[in-house]
Amino acid sequence: MKKKKLMKKQSYFVVLLMLLLLFPSGAFAQQQMIKGQVVDDKGDTVIGATVMLKGTQEGAITDIDGNFSIKGKVGNTLTISYVGFSPLEVKVTKLEGNRFVLKEDSKVLDEVVVVGMDKQKRNTITAAVATVNEKAIVNRPVTDLTSALQGNVAGLNFASDATASGVGGETGAEIKFNIRGIGSINGGEPYVLVDGVEQSMQNVNPADIASISVLKDASASAVYGARAAYGVVLVTTKSGKKEKTRITYRGTVGFSSPINMPEMMNSLEFAHYVNERNDNMGVKRLFSDQLIEKMKGFMANPYSAEFPGVEPNQQGTGWAGSQDAVYANTDWFDYYFKKSAIRHSHNLNITGGSDKFNYYVGMGYTYQEGLLDQVEDNLSKYNINTKFQITANEWLKFNFNNNMTLNIIKRPLANQTIFYGTVGNAFPNRPTVLPVDSEYNLPDWNEFLRMKQSRYNQNRISDAMSFSAVITPLEGWDIVGEMKVRLDVEKNSFERGTPIYENPNKQLYTVTGNTQGYQYPGMHWKNSTWGSYTRGDAFNYYLSPNVSSSYTHQWGEHFFKAMAGFQMEVQENSDGYTYKDGMLSDDIFSFANANGTLYAGDNRTHWATMGAYARMNWNYQNVYFLEVSGRYDGSSRFAPGHRWGFFPSFSAGYDIARTDYFQRLKLPVSQLKVRVSYGRLGNQNGAGLYDYLATMSLDALGSNGWLLPTASSASAIKGTIAKTPKMVSPFITWEKVDNANLGLDLMLFDNRLSLEANIYQRMTRDMIGPAEAIPDISGIASENRSKINNATLRNRGWELSVNWHDQLKCGFSYGVGFNVFSYKAVVTKYNNPDGTIYNNHTGYGPNKGYYEGMDLGEIWGYQADDLFMTNREIDDYLRKVDMSALKPDDMWRRGDLKYIDSNNDGKIDGGDGTIYNHGDLKIIGNTTPKYSFGINLNVGYKGFEVSTLLQGVAKRDFPISGSSYMFSAGSYNFKEHLDYFSPETPNGFLPRLTSWKNNQDFYVNTGYNSTRYLLNAAYMRMKNLTVSYNFDKKLLKHIGISRLKLYVACDNLFTVTKLPKQFDPETLNQVNGMAGGTTTEAPGLTSPVVSNGNGMVYPLNRNFVFGLDFTF
Repeated sequence: MKKKKLMKKQSYFVVLLMLLLLFPSGAFAQQQMIKGQVVDDKGDTVIGATVMLKGTQEGAITDIDGNFSIKGKVGNTLTISYVGFSPLEVKVTKLEGNRFVLKEDSKVLDEVVVVGMDKQKRNTITAAVATVNEKAIVNRPVTDLTSALQGNVAGLNFASDATASGVGGETGAEIKFNIRGIGSINGGEPYVLVDGVEQSMQNVNPADIASISVLKDASASAVYGARAAYGVVLVTTKSGKKEKTRITYRGTVGFSSPINMPEMMNSLEFAHYVNERNDNMGVKRLFSDQLIEKMKGFMANPYSAEFPGVEPNQQGTGWAGSQDAVYANTDWFDYYFKKSAIRHSHNLNITGGSDKFNYYVGMGYTYQEGLLDQVEDNLSKYNINTKFQITANEWLKFNFNNNMTLNIIKRPLANQTIFYGTVGNAFPNRPTVLPVDSEYNLPDWNEFLRMKQSRYNQNRISDAMSFSAVITPLEGWDIVGEMKVRLDVEKNSFERGTPIYENPNKQLYTVTGNTQGYQYPGMHWKNSTWGSYTRGDAFNYYLSPNVSSSYTHQWGEHFFKAMAGFQMEVQENSDGYTYKDGMLSDDIFSFANANGTLYAGDNRTHWATMGAYARMNWNYQNVYFLEVSGRYDGSSRFAPGHRWGFFPSFSAGYDIARTDYFQRLKLPVSQLKVRVSYGRLGNQNGAGLYDYLATMSLDALGSNGWLLPTASSASAIKGTIAKTPKMVSPFITWEKVDNANLGLDLMLFDNRLSLEANIYQRMTRDMIGPAEAIPDISGIASENRSKINNATLRNRGWELSVNWHDQLKCGFSYGVGFNVFSYKAVVTKYNNPDGTIYNNHTGYGPNKGYYEGMDLGEIWGYQADDLFMTNREIDDYLRKVDMSALKPDDMWRRGDLKYIDSNNDGKIDGGDGTIYNHGDLKIIGNTTPKYSFGINLNVGYKGFEVSTLLQGVAKRDFPISGSSYMFSAGSYNFKEHLDYFSPETPNGFLPRLTSWKNNQDFYVNTGYNSTRYLLNAAYMRMKNLTVSYNFDKKLLKHIGISRLKLYVACDNLFTVTKLPKQFDPETLNQVNGMAGGTTTEAPGLTSPVVSNGNGMVYPLNRNFVFGLDFTF
């Protein structure tokens, strides 16, 4: 033991001797080491903080325990900094045992915000700009970045059904949105730029996001010109920085389920429902007592030998498939859709850099299974995002960004609208399978018979890249040359096998011919048959060179920056398909394996813009701010001589809180800035690509078409119809969008409370509308008539955002935020001399039913709040009010809708359906929400954090009369339809049962918009709930991990709404043609049974995921 102690002392002596030899003795007298630890205000160590000895070049970086050591002595001053924390400057009082606490940086005024082709500190912004940071997005279980913005930004309106196909929650669906409401009757979407390149937000991996800026007014977006009339969304992905290489993994696994699924009647309810309808019509009952008894037997012993649900026809050669001969019990929504579907995502990013080279590489994979059961329905998405910054020397830098996305969508049909619209049409008393012992047991009424033989594969690669060089010849002067490129390539296929089912006589029946909805995009369904193969492709390219120069200078307390540049955009889209039927077998789908008809088609479009722009910024003492900009734009959509327009803008701000007078008041206000902006931008969307050219197109089944001389009606479907010529519109030019905005920014209590308010007016003048009407006898369809700049739309609104965030000394933090906004869009000028009222609330794109003074979204209808309860009530009412315009007096019955004589003229009618003579028709509601809102809540304590986002709308209406939802009794057979009037249930909500075959009764009760059947479409939905835990960094150091986070997240957890269960408030489908809509012309309200849509779309998802994030 003594020997060991002696050896230990000797080792200490050797080490000491070596230290004496290595360091001069003077060092111990003059050089000392300051040691300490850096932690945050929660007590967690801060890894990688920079510690500098003030006034020297001495520095150190904290290690994994937050420890550092640096040469110095007592009395020196240290400066400590780390991203996300306020810098700390402290005087050293001791050499060892120091513990320095960094506080989170609450100086949001100094936050750098990406704005138009530049970056600005938040406190200097004079335009209406909203930002969303990485934290609000990264942990959301979404495949589309757009949905992560919902509820986070005031002024953003979303609609997952705002397309002709009413896609709802379909895998791969792109969610449409606008900024500050409708901008033009001709449409106008925000300009989305990802790292400066225009592309869909579907192509962006949420794990790569650094920040998103939403530019709302003309001043913010003016430099982007023609494409930015209705706002700009700037998505900035992460970049590398000077640090050691870090690798981060983010992964989730979970499942999706439908938010709500309509509940169908069971077969007994359906039978009694239909029979009562027939009783009311005075016709024979459809379902016999014997068949009803069989239904009861089936429900007790389903698909048994005694009760198979369907039986052979009288000849025994087929199945008795008519409505009154089957007796099963099927909820078709429950049958077609799953209860849950798997989803998972995996993301890996590598980042780091040095003084000369910074890099970021992000890779992601997402898989989402769809909700359709028994068929292939899924989305696979692959992303790779790379960003490199090279500093060649002090005056030359290079930047290269590349974002590549591969989307693979597999589902039965390219456009599944028809399927969504007919699910609720299926009869509950039909069985799902036939009583045969073979694989061919799906009946003809089961859509899976066809969908299992139909496979649509879409493979789309989008590659967006930009390369720029920055030259700095003098300090403050930058010259930038940039080329932006986007390539979109698609390779798609559509395989249609042969549906077969077995008849009772053991004979197999092969389904042949055409089926509506089963065709490749661009083909007419009558040209596409079973046993066929279609291969399609698309190639789109986008080029945008940009050259700009900027100069920044500061003298005294004046800051000045000027920028000027030139930009071009060129885009060409091309697509085509090749089709062949007569497949020899369903084993191999190829043209070589087919001997039938061959079809082919292609399409190509081209457009270009060009513009020069300039902008100047000035501020004095960070108190007074001014920005002036202008852009001169040209578009290929207009004829020569009408292509160019000049669009100026300006904004100014005054931060009262930074004035000497205000600061002497010592109020807890760090910002009180008033902003004002005004600008004009151009919109080209009202013009088609070639409206100024005379064209004649061929269309297989076009309306108002003429057969070519060599064609016959039998061959018309082969593409031999020529549409009437399109009238030339040579004088149309830019729609002019004037934006005015007044804003207030307020920061209080050390920036813990922030408030932003805006009021605005957007006037779209010279909107492109129809020229003077020409007689129908001319043969020119309304959509092909000439256009002129002759309409105006006024959009007024306001926005308010309030946020509070605080952190207590005990480590508890919390935050509350909300935003609310409202707008109203009114047509103030339009060429509708007759004043015809159309059912414009349906939101159809090419709607021609506008009139001066029209509030977009308004619903015209009749005042009718009650049903007739007794025959005496009917007789008394008919003595006072003439309702013969609706139906004869002797046809009115108990349970009919009671219309009110709103104009007190003693009769009920719709006049001639114009704003000048609309009889008892009046505006009864509006589909545009009066208010839209979002609420953010979060709390945290010692690594735990809980956050939630609530989103919704208030004061929004939706009409169900006149829609397929109200057709009932054979159309849409939901539980809600059982709430109808009858002598036994006089308090039923719906009118007495009638059929469309008895037109006058049916139209009166279900065909006209009325106040009784105007639903409250307001809702509030919990869009996200996340519970997370960040592990203590001290515990992680032993396994080489610097950060570890576990979390559970859920989207669309619950919804508060008064809508019937069938309707999802986010997918009130108003354009689904199969579900009760049309995209060609909105129907007039003086005609009954106008189709308002019925909400029948692919259900939205409720997503649950478990997530893991770690960095090493």
